Amino acid sequence: MLAPTLPLLAETMYTNLVASVSSAAPDSVHLTRWPASELADHRDAALEASMASAQAAVDLARTLRSTAHLKTRQPLAQAWLALPDRGLAFGPELLQLVADEINVKRVTIVDDQSELIERRVKPLLPKIGKRLGASIPAVMAAARSGDVSFGADGSVSLAGVTLAPDEVEIQATPRPGTAVAENDGLVVVLDTELTPDLVAEGDARELQRAIQDLRKEAALELDDRIDLWVEGLPDAVGRHLGTVVTETLAAIATGEPPTDATRATVELDAGAVTIALRRRAVGG
Repeated sequence: MLAPTLPLLAETMYTNLVASVSSAAPDSVHLTRWPASELADHRDAALEASMASAQAAVDLARTLRSTAHLKTRQPLAQAWLALPDRGLAFGPELLQLVADEINVKRVTIVDDQSELIERRVKPLLPKIGKRLGASIPAVMAAARSGDVSFGADGSVSLAGVTLAPDEVEIQATPRPGTAVAENDGLVVVLDTELTPDLVAEGDARELQRAIQDLRKEAALELDDRIDLWVEGLPDAVGRHLGTVVTETLAAIATGEPPTDATRATVELDAGAVTIALRRRAVGG
């Protein structure tokens, strides 16, 4: 998007409302003291815990994307979250926030025993050997057979023995067409299957990114409107062109681009596309 970023808006508001009317105020909002003590009574511990888990889920999903070689701009159909039972509340707004951050259409909460997830426990012998002694064979056999129960605090029980979170390694195994990661009881599963429609939408976002880069190359202002020429765009990607031109303040032009237009070739999954743009004339 071409809208100013939130930090820039905050700085502008601070300058207009505070710094410009008080000579004693710091020049920038970034130089002011965070009002921790004043806000202490207004803290929402449950919300903070949920937000921390949401951020952890986003980090896990981004790692999965990288491992699966899925581009950041490539939309995915859905993701599933299995949350540790620690009083976390993930309402629709928080789920939508996670979905936006990891670029999926939908995020669903599932039970950690869901058929989407197979969790295997590997006891760490260097940490439990001396403590458990003769119980080791039974514990290892239970781990191999999957006869395990998971505690809300991250601990596990095997053969009647409870192991602390740092005494085991929990391995999450994905089903075909998914990628899965687990950390501290939080499990993230991504649907990695790409339909033709999803690939086309991903190409449209790559095209939008390329147009934005070309705007910078042409030294255009954020609010400059442009004439845009696009050649070789597949029909499937073209169905998303309306969103692309809206986000880039563009109007589609026809015919040959003029000599003063800035040009580039974009390599999409569907093939190479040629783009050209120039600042739109006032009143055009």
